Amino acid sequence: MVQRSRLGILVTLSCAIVLAVGCGRSERADLTPAMQVPPPQADPAAMQRADRIAGEVAAKAKRTEKAEGKQDLIKDEVKVTTNASGQPVVEQKGEASWYGRYHHGRVMANGERFDQHGLTAAHPTLPLGTEARVTNLENGKSVTVTINDRGPYAKGRDIDLSRGAAERLGLMKDGAVPVKIDAVMTPVPAQTARRE
Repeated sequence: MVQRSRLGILVTLSCAIVLAVGCGRSERADLTPAMQVPPPQADPAAMQRADRIAGEVAAKAKRTEKAEGKQDLIKDEVKVTTNASGQPVVEQKGEASWYGRYHHGRVMANGERFDQHGLTAAHPTLPLGTEARVTNLENGKSVTVTINDRGPYAKGRDIDLSRGAAERLGLMKDGAVPVKIDAVMTPVPAQTARRE
């Protein structure tokens, strides 16, 4: 009798364990994975502005593409996307060069003096003050620069980086490299928007 009650207890415990494990699994199976939240929608006015700027960038790139000659390192492309925060981004593929000592201390398009060691760049059409991530497509190195000047004036180049930015990209020896530019279009204050 004692053996049967022990056997009964053992069977009951085994069943309880199986049920507990089974219940635990079913509870886990019922858990739905965290829903992925879609990125916020870009403001229509900001997207419209980004499309206009991208059009200007593409038109300038098309004009200079013919002048690239041996410096035609990549087919120029321009498009508008959005980042994880829903901000419009003007993406451009093209060629980058750099400028330094000769221009050091001269006044730039934004009215400030050029510092060759800073992380800045000259671009023909992106709005002054724009933050842009520039990636060297040959080595994968990236740097974030502020567009604070106009240029480049060498034919067939799409962006001119300060010496400091060029060093971070490994551009110093090559003179020109293919790059991808990701320029975030931040909201524009109403006063500035009227002047753009």
